Amino acid sequence: MLRVLRRVLRPARLRVPARRFAAGIAALPPTAREAFGMDATAEEAIAYNRSRVATATAVALYRSGYVLPMPDDHLDDAVRALDFPYSAPSAETRAAIRAALAVLEADYTVTVTP
Repeated sequence: MLRVLRRVLRPARLRVPARRFAAGIAALPPTAREAFGMDATAEEAIAYNRSRVATATAVALYRSGYVLPMPDDHLDDAVRALDFPYSAPSAETRAAIRAALAVLEADYTVTVTP
């Protein structure tokens, strides 16, 4: 009985399997500085980097079979699991992840291949 209670009280963990590429390092989209150089404003860089993290996270979740709705803590775990440098999940990032995941789910031409 105690074992069952411990299992119930343990927080759920989200598992996002990372797919390694030939070089052994996952390819990440370029940062705002790499994409725009020094021409981007601070607001543009923040929006770009947030979208970059959200889109990559949504694709990883979609490939892993996760669908909406998803609680905030699962989305936070997914962002952390992908180990983006300097990324801290925010309400805006979670909203962008949900939007990108909804687009992937709604588009019947998008498929996951092994």
